[in-house]
Amino acid sequence: MMSQLPVIGAVETLTLVKEKLHFPARIDTGAQSSSLSAVGIQPFERDGKQWLRFQVKDPATNKLVELTRPLEGKVKIKQHGAAAAERFVVVLRVAIGPVERKCKFSLLDRSDYEYPALVGRNFLSGKALVDVSREHIVHPLSEGGTDAN
Repeated sequence: MMSQLPVIGAVETLTLVKEKLHFPARIDTGAQSSSLSAVGIQPFERDGKQWLRFQVKDPATNKLVELTRPLEGKVKIKQHGAAAAERFVVVLRVAIGPVERKCKFSLLDRSDYEYPALVGRNFLSGKALVDVSREHIVHPLSEGGTDAN
């Protein structure tokens, strides 16, 4: 049976749709969840609900861009050889090539990592196939919109 899902590579460009920011992203089918590099993460309250204020570095300009999103929760992330760390989680509308969707991302400072974004199965499942032998297969979402939900 032939799949109609788009194929993406092991490294692609992740676009924050609303902000039109483009980040190099490692596509990791072994990771359940996705994460995005963020600094200055500050919880605050708005209309009785918990929100987060945080900054991401725009790779195109190297400038920090401040974002605010409702807090979706916290997650404990296990890392090899380290204690589990608690991270804040937000929902972001993101796109990789033709695939655009709302997806939960944990926030942490990934400046020590090669890629500022890691895309896990919570984005990929049922939406894209990954060819780990290739990189940059799909074009980043342009301002023209998207073809997928």
